[in-house]
Amino acid sequence: MRLATDERRQHRRYKLDNSVSLSSQGIFQVTDISRGGFCFRCPPFTPVTDTWDTDILTSAVSLEDFPARRVWISMKENSTHEYLPTIVGVKFGKLSKKQESLLLQLLDNLENNSSTSH
Repeated sequence: MRLATDERRQHRRYKLDNSVSLSSQGIFQVTDISRGGFCFRCPPFTPVTDTWDTDILTSAVSLEDFPARRVWISMKENSTHEYLPTIVGVKFGKLSKKQESLLLQLLDNLENNSSTSH
């Protein structure tokens, strides 16, 4: 029996709107975030290194110099054989206490907003 992706995840993911990942690799749209990592969208065939430091800018808080490690990449094409934006799954590296505190602050904010919007 295979578990659904959400059931295999170690941490709950929160959808992010109007948030970006900013690093030496470029500026990309962050689609969701969790205590363990995040996903971002980038143009097809964008080179993504194995590890890097990134800033994640949201309306609630800025997460600066977060260590990141690429875990997976998903690239698909549509029915007209045009490549759709690439989705990249990222795991956070070792965070400082300050970084962990800021991340938890963001996740608490997202949790509170998601529970009030239902």
